[in-house]
Amino acid sequence: MFLSLSNGESVSFDVRRRKGARHLRLSLNHCNQAVVSVPWRCSDREALKFVEKQLDWLEAQLANVPRPRSVADWFAEHPQLTGSGDRFTVRVESTKRLRADYIFDQGGAEIVLRVPDQSDDFDGVFLALVRRFAKDAMLCRVAYHAKYLDLKFSKLSVRDQTSRWGSCSSSGGISLNWRLVLVAPELQDYVILHELAHLTEMNHSKRFWGLLDQYDPKRQVHEAQLDAITAEIMRVGRS
Repeated sequence: MFLSLSNGESVSFDVRRRKGARHLRLSLNHCNQAVVSVPWRCSDREALKFVEKQLDWLEAQLANVPRPRSVADWFAEHPQLTGSGDRFTVRVESTKRLRADYIFDQGGAEIVLRVPDQSDDFDGVFLALVRRFAKDAMLCRVAYHAKYLDLKFSKLSVRDQTSRWGSCSSSGGISLNWRLVLVAPELQDYVILHELAHLTEMNHSKRFWGLLDQYDPKRQVHEAQLDAITAEIMRVGRS
């Protein structure tokens, strides 16, 4: 569904019905699409009227949130990737090879992302390549921290979560957002340590936070730094 804004542009919005919900709630997702959560029996017409009443708020939010960006667009301004607790310079090259890949150059200080020049979907291939690096890099980093802390995880998944940086299942599986390779090494480590702490404490109790403070003595600083950039980073790869 679409709604016209006062500047003549239009914005799409998605109606999501929730069982047990009592109120209507409007929010923006990380594609800058309006999402209205409504009670199960709420009609589309009623949802539209609600969004129209919130038009001023919606326009103010759209004016202030970061825009969705492609990965290539992001690297044009921020040519860096994080892995192994370090920050690498990124160079993008076209290649005659049939398959995208990455190599290290400059004595290991630079990552070269090589994308086939005959690709019909450059953005899609480029995004898949960055996610492949993210899987490789974070598997090594999680294993490194787990070994140091004498912890065991069952598996690692690197996914395209819409808003979460990571999660840990009761079976010991850890899931991380691929965008963690775009943030500073200490922030990537903070998220990894946060999820590893859940292997011992599957909650956010005082014991959990105390444990995480042991793993990351600067965790409060890192939380604040991550919160400050989340809105922007979560919109990368969504254009």
